[in-house]
Amino acid sequence: MERIIQEQNIEMHSNKYDVTQTKRVLIVDDEPDFCRFTAIGLRKAGYDVLTATDGQKALDVIEENKPDLVLMDIGLMGQSDGIEVSRQISARWQIPVVYLTGHTDDNTLSRAKETEPFGYVVKPVDYTELKTTIEIALYKAETENKLKELNKRLEHANQELRHFAHTVSHDLKTPLRGVRRLAEWISINYANKLDRNDKEQVHLLITRVDRMHNLIDGVLEYSSIGYTEEERVQVNLNNLVQDVIDMIDPPENITITVESEMPVIECGQTLIIQVFLNLLSNAVKYMDKPAGRIEVSCVEEDEFWKFRVTDNGPGIEEKYFEKIFQIFQTLSTHDESESSGIGLSTVKKVVEMHGGKVWVESKIGEGSIFFFTLPKPEKEITGAKLQATVAS
Repeated sequence: MERIIQEQNIEMHSNKYDVTQTKRVLIVDDEPDFCRFTAIGLRKAGYDVLTATDGQKALDVIEENKPDLVLMDIGLMGQSDGIEVSRQISARWQIPVVYLTGHTDDNTLSRAKETEPFGYVVKPVDYTELKTTIEIALYKAETENKLKELNKRLEHANQELRHFAHTVSHDLKTPLRGVRRLAEWISINYANKLDRNDKEQVHLLITRVDRMHNLIDGVLEYSSIGYTEEERVQVNLNNLVQDVIDMIDPPENITITVESEMPVIECGQTLIIQVFLNLLSNAVKYMDKPAGRIEVSCVEEDEFWKFRVTDNGPGIEEKYFEKIFQIFQTLSTHDESESSGIGLSTVKKVVEMHGGKVWVESKIGEGSIFFFTLPKPEKEITGAKLQATVAS
């Protein structure tokens, strides 16, 4: 009687399906009757169906037939349960698995989640739910495969681009070094034959060659940011900022002070060094006051750290607040400074990679304040909200 009801249930639901492209589904269950009746329903729905009653048979069938999807009994009897067999399937073929579940304990469900299944269907099976789950799983698997292929092609293109950038960098620097050596040779060997204007022109040539060299290095560095994932580690910014200040070694008329305690954050250390190095070195480079003051500080917000680098330099007009963060953009002429126009764009790129934002506030003649934020780890935010709830 139970079989008759199951067959009627299959017949009733199978007429609703319209599968235009045949997909192969493997049913793995240690109950032969379940395999048979489920196979009948899926075949009538338009699927090509295979069955197996234990883990080893399932692996053999997959090896020979390569199904598009596996329906796996989570509590499969035998040497390996459904979860273990699914691990092997994922490792060897990356075929999507949908679990068939009955009454399972929390530990079993926890183990099942670790295998990242494409869905769950609860027994006794409702064939409308089963069909929907299969279609969603197949679509998800197809989308993920396309995404993996796209990422693979994108990575290949990025590798070629990086190789091209390094090659071009080398090819451009070689003649520049030759031009610089020749200019130096002329300035030394013909020093007594060059008038003041000639010497200025030779010096200008050397300066512009150096700027071009630095520009090539800057472009190469900027283009490489984000292509390789730097390991995020716990970094004490008190130490890092002080190290950056020592690297800059500001002149005696300029003081750089840290006005508040810096946090310990999780970040790409080399990248965050670039942020502070560019902001502080710019403040030093463009300082126009006899007594220059540069201050670094940080305040804690609910979900992020807010940093500021303040100086009493020349200031920036409001119309340039956005422009200065664009690559190759400088506010001074190239002959007035050695800026490549890449430093602040690097700051913006790094900060945004870490999930933060950067902006500037400034008044002409009074100085500038560069702000940037870095988000706290999710566990820190959750812990802070919990403490606030308890306190209230």
